[in-house]
Amino acid sequence: MNHPEHGNTRHGRPTRARWSLTALAVLAAFALSACGDSGSGGSTRGETDAEGVAYAKAQVEAHLNPLTEFKDPGDKISGLDAVKGGTIAYVPITLKATYFQAQLEQITEAAALVGMKVQVCDAQAQPTVATQCVNQAVAAKSAGIITDSLPFALARNAYAAAVEAGIPVVASDVSDPLPPEWEGKITTNNNGQDAGSRLMADAIIADSGGDANVLFVSTTSTSTTKQSAEAVLDEFKTRCSGCEVTSVAWEASAVQKIPTTVSVALNSDPNIDYVFVSYDQPAGPPAIQGMQLSGRADKLKLVGYGSDVTAMQRLAGGKQLTDVANDPAMIAWNNTDRLLRMMAGAPVPAESSYTIPRRVFTADNVGSVNGSSVTDFKNGAWFTDGSFRKAYAELWGAS
Repeated sequence: MNHPEHGNTRHGRPTRARWSLTALAVLAAFALSACGDSGSGGSTRGETDAEGVAYAKAQVEAHLNPLTEFKDPGDKISGLDAVKGGTIAYVPITLKATYFQAQLEQITEAAALVGMKVQVCDAQAQPTVATQCVNQAVAAKSAGIITDSLPFALARNAYAAAVEAGIPVVASDVSDPLPPEWEGKITTNNNGQDAGSRLMADAIIADSGGDANVLFVSTTSTSTTKQSAEAVLDEFKTRCSGCEVTSVAWEASAVQKIPTTVSVALNSDPNIDYVFVSYDQPAGPPAIQGMQLSGRADKLKLVGYGSDVTAMQRLAGGKQLTDVANDPAMIAWNNTDRLLRMMAGAPVPAESSYTIPRRVFTADNVGSVNGSSVTDFKNGAWFTDGSFRKAYAELWGAS
């Protein structure tokens, strides 16, 4: 999306903000987003640069500490005795990422409270495998299905088969429009990825004082990740007229191309001083390799989204500026709650009713958590005090 040039200046020189992002087909070949027409990222809310920076700093400050409060998303669920002994099928886009491993562990823990077990099938980021996984869950007469980052286009017929079989489905991290005939049978959510992405942009705006030249390494392979990428660009545009953003896109099926793409982009614009990678896995390591290939790694500030263990270690070692992540544990319990409500024939609360903890991690607060512990990431200890587990147990009549 291109925006006309408004002739803004920054430190006495013309400012050009590039807001182009190439929309990619699902799991299509990797493509480099071309820079769009020149244009400034003028505020659409009438904010001055100072107001935008103040807002960004306030957002970062508000997310430096773990969350200690939890609100019930809805009323207590009744009738769950009927689901005991049943199986929940969990189908993530790929189990290679620690985030999805955390989801599996937490859904399994939550399901056990109501006497259910979980069967996982790794979609391996492949349409045929994704279809096989969902169809397998249908054939096994699963009590419910939770898919993760599995857009409808990747396994539409299999989703339809689940609906036809009367199996409730929670499509997590999916923002695709819901066909009318699927209403009430499949529920979707994006787990606050837009808010997390905006927070990452705020971290850059705050650190730079509203004067950042950013290489945004993003993915737009699904509706949710596309919306998240658009949220990042909108946050820069709205809050930081003095920021410039160049976007390059990566695909899960071609992460090996990221180093070259990043290196070329960096060498094309020597003024870039921030590299924003979404997501830490699987894009983080190859993006860092691209920074090294450019020969400018020591002059760049790295920021990431996802907060895996390697990112936390980089923060502690002074090799990364900041990282943002949503809590995988509470998201897993939220999704389990959604599915249990569908199984019980109860209304599913709006996404805004669910608490989604997120934190900004820096060198200053990374020491407050065991950043080297994969276990603490998976069980959510980085993000909350864990009180949501007791609250959910009470909602499900399992306390």
